[in-house]
Amino acid sequence: MVRRLCWVVVMLVAANAVAQVSFHTTVAAPDGTALATEVYLPAPIGSWPVILQRTPYGRDGLRDACLVFNLLGYACVAQDTRGRFGSQGQDTAFRDDGPDGRATVTWVASQSWCNGRVGTFGGSALGITQYALAPGAPRALLCLMPLVATADFYHHAAFQGGALREALVHNWLAGQGNLPAYEEIRAHRLWDEWWSEAAILPHVGDAHAAGLHIGGWYDIFSQGTIDAFAALQHRGGDGAQGAQYLIMGPWTHGGVGGRQAGELTYPANAVLDLVDLLVSWFGHWLKRSDSGVEEWPVVRVYLMGAVGESGAPGNAWLSMADWPPPSRDTALFLAAPAQLTAALPSAGEVGLDIDPTSPVPTLGGAELYPDLEVDGRPMGAGPYDQRPIEARADVLEFTSERLSTPLVVMGRLRAQVWVRPDTVDLDLAVRLTDVYPDGRSMLVADGVQRARSRCGDDRECLVIPGEPVELVVDLWSTAMAFNAGHRLRLTVSGSNTPRFEVNPNDGTLPPGGGAAVAHPVILVGGETPSRLVLPVASGVGWPRRRLPPPGSP
Repeated sequence: MVRRLCWVVVMLVAANAVAQVSFHTTVAAPDGTALATEVYLPAPIGSWPVILQRTPYGRDGLRDACLVFNLLGYACVAQDTRGRFGSQGQDTAFRDDGPDGRATVTWVASQSWCNGRVGTFGGSALGITQYALAPGAPRALLCLMPLVATADFYHHAAFQGGALREALVHNWLAGQGNLPAYEEIRAHRLWDEWWSEAAILPHVGDAHAAGLHIGGWYDIFSQGTIDAFAALQHRGGDGAQGAQYLIMGPWTHGGVGGRQAGELTYPANAVLDLVDLLVSWFGHWLKRSDSGVEEWPVVRVYLMGAVGESGAPGNAWLSMADWPPPSRDTALFLAAPAQLTAALPSAGEVGLDIDPTSPVPTLGGAELYPDLEVDGRPMGAGPYDQRPIEARADVLEFTSERLSTPLVVMGRLRAQVWVRPDTVDLDLAVRLTDVYPDGRSMLVADGVQRARSRCGDDRECLVIPGEPVELVVDLWSTAMAFNAGHRLRLTVSGSNTPRFEVNPNDGTLPPGGGAAVAHPVILVGGETPSRLVLPVASGVGWPRRRLPPPGSP
């Protein structure tokens, strides 16, 4: 890490010492809206490959990155997105970034200082703008490099399991001064024409650029990064299909490339050499240099393991040809009163209390605002010890026996929970934790499912009080080696706020409405086998291949 930071500082000093040419201009969006654009050109003036960055955070903040790209032999373009800083129009929260971005790529490719090769770069919102412009972009766009981003704003940013991602959506849009967009999202809870007209993934067949997708297991968009890679890799157009790469590390949104995630500090090999990666990536696609990209494995993932335990499996980079790797779905059944077991238990039930006026607070997880105060403490992001949450009477625990051998889980997780409701709606918030021998219950993954949203994204179906129903809670994906001596724990509650908005339970929706205390019953065993389903890695001796961190020498 120190070596990398020193290298970046040297690059910035050198870049500022070299004479460059920069100028301000505007680019016309398809509807004529003027988009404020800054152009940075290496000296002497010539024709260069170009790296484009489109941002809602202010183009001036990209100056240093552009100067480094200049020193590396690229022209660099930084642009404010519609309605932000110097750009005209109304901020539509990514809805116009497809046509606006494509118009900008067309403009860039037509300039005398562009040699006809264009790439894009940036993280988070700057990654979303890359995904938005990819389908239908001119062939001059050769490559993308989005970090911690998503191509599916509905499923991986706005809503999850039918519940609004309150802390993320409200706080981010408030920070953008765009609360009208927040109200508009709440007015479009179902997948409808408003969402589909700005959707990206249905149109990946019209994308023709290679992509390097970088995400974190604790990132707010982790599943979005994986899904974008998979869609472009397998359904993209020529030039995109088969030319996508995925890197997933043990990182939060704000800690990408580092070692610290929540309350865990991973080994030094978790560090990502981002500068070396981008030099190789853009050198290959925009300069046609022999940078070794053709030898890269398609997928590199960090298999997380127990931290601080000598000899524990995991905490290593793995190479594979695709994601997810081969696995077998393995069920751990919920059993009364508080067990997770490999054997189907006899029928039983456990009562759950859900009071919307006293919701269960968020502690860590895939969050953007770790310093947000929740229940008198910072909310945190990433793996946090969940024992303060588990101590509440309205949180049910189901814990396995200690593992006799390590358990390697790689892929998408889900909890299938049978419930007998006493209200017409409710949420089930589920957390999966790794319980260390010392008792710490470290968060691995979590999710939520709103009962009324179980029938699909485009319709609602309230439940019938007294009638059992199965709710499937998507916990997204992970790569985790649970060490021998550890236990797995699944917790079930009726809320996880402000990560997800609180359900009033009475069939109304926020804002306003009522607040009914619900007393559903979780059904286990017999004909209602509530269970955690894990993708257990196939093959003896897995993992078979260990790699150094991506970008390391």
